[in-house]
Amino acid sequence: MCRRTHRPFHPTTVLVIFEDRPARGLLALLRRGFRHCFCLLRGESGWLLCDPQADRLELRALPPLSAVALARAYARLGGTVVALAATPPGRRTARLRLAPLTCVEVVKRAIGYERRGVVTPFGLFRALSARSEVVFLAEPDRQGR
Repeated sequence: MCRRTHRPFHPTTVLVIFEDRPARGLLALLRRGFRHCFCLLRGESGWLLCDPQADRLELRALPPLSAVALARAYARLGGTVVALAATPPGRRTARLRLAPLTCVEVVKRAIGYERRGVVTPFGLFRALSARSEVVFLAEPDRQGR
């Protein structure tokens, strides 16, 4: 018999960051500024970074900074940030979903977003931006570029 020795992680706030990547291969077909996405999940003791890379899934604990400070920092680095309230665990449905393991699919599953047909980072940005749970958006300063 296996006992659970850890407390469940229930995020309260989610930051989804969209950024540009070098336009190689199929990434060149994606909209500039929306070629990759990752997320930050805020828990009781800080943030959990979930960044799906081509060769690994990067998970890293970050200190308990404010959502606004983190969003501004990522926007200064050129990212577009959507902040929203996390989906409570009880509201998620457990359906079998077969989909390619992309950055969009990993972020959708990490934040509890289940809409089908959202397959690109820009599509995810548009879908999340239209939700009522959005707290704020932070966009990069494109004038200096």
